[in-house]
Amino acid sequence: MENRPLVGVMLIAGFIMVVSAASLYAQSHILAGTVCGCPLPLEYLIPLLSSAGLLVGSLAVYFMSSHLRTKKDMTPVLALLDYDERRVIEELVRGKGSMPQSRLVSATGFNKVKISRLVSDLESKGAVKKSASGMTNTVELEDSLRKLFTG
Repeated sequence: MENRPLVGVMLIAGFIMVVSAASLYAQSHILAGTVCGCPLPLEYLIPLLSSAGLLVGSLAVYFMSSHLRTKKDMTPVLALLDYDERRVIEELVRGKGSMPQSRLVSATGFNKVKISRLVSDLESKGAVKKSASGMTNTVELEDSLRKLFTG
């Protein structure tokens, strides 16, 4: 879910609105002298709002946690590859695990022949898979590497 941080912020904003409305409601009854006539006894308002605050805060952290995740360290896995292969894998990770081979050429700065050779080498190592897609090939990280690098 791409909008999880937005949902978290909306939960917090909604909670602030509810607390503000409840405070204004309580204040108006206190000033009018009709505190005893409230449908919700005033002494229950603070514990109720505190409990609701804990719930809303927990939900906000849950929804925003995917946005706050730390970046995974790819260094140990990438150290097993040579520099050029590492560049190809890094670009595939930036591309969410898949990209056209022609875009790999522009992203890495390598020529078409070199990219073709590197993709073939990585394919033989089981790191990527290549599939025909129109006039170019689509290069994808193997499923295990995709899960490791892109979550």
